[in-house]
Amino acid sequence: MLESEVKSDWKLLLTPGIFRAVLIGSAIAILGQFMGVNAVLYYGPSIFETSGLSSGDSLFYQALIGLVNMGTTVLALLIIDRVGRKKLVYIGVSGMIVSLILIGIYFLKGESLGMSSTFLLGCFLAYIFFTAGSISAVIFVFLSEMYPTRIRGLAMSIAGFSLWVGTYLIGQLTPWMLENATPAGTFFLFAFMCIPYMLIVWKLMPETAGKSLEDIERFWMKKK
Repeated sequence: MLESEVKSDWKLLLTPGIFRAVLIGSAIAILGQFMGVNAVLYYGPSIFETSGLSSGDSLFYQALIGLVNMGTTVLALLIIDRVGRKKLVYIGVSGMIVSLILIGIYFLKGESLGMSSTFLLGCFLAYIFFTAGSISAVIFVFLSEMYPTRIRGLAMSIAGFSLWVGTYLIGQLTPWMLENATPAGTFFLFAFMCIPYMLIVWKLMPETAGKSLEDIERFWMKKK
């Protein structure tokens, strides 16, 4: 009986509308990792040291980033139902793009423009604020709400696997990128990767706030 249920679920995953939902969920899960948040959380002290800060200051800056990340995540969870998932993504990712571009400019021209380390810290804190307030909170809500009940377990497993693959890849690639693409190039790339994420959410994702599972399933089946 259990074996036939699993087979049935796998067959359901391949139906056109559902398969599209699984692909989109996996895409936003993995793309979210290439927008830089885990690179900053994992390698923040090293990144700050490349800007000329001492190791002590770098660790202090990283502690501030951790506090902002935690506080903003809690705030996002409190307002996500009132604001809506997609609106949080639009606001947050727009702020991320601006912050990442400013960080890239700092590493590219900061010395000649007379930008201080305080400016860099402000940009990183803004980036973490917008990230934690949008994609970091919304992704797990989206993945829990966007799939029909009958395939939710399998679909979320696939999307979750994609997310952790992205996390692993960015963890391995960030040191290489910082060295070979330079910090400026790395953060410009992160800013660029925000664009396909925003387009996918805007064009392809349903707003799940206030919608029943039946409404969301109809949305996917209409798109097949």
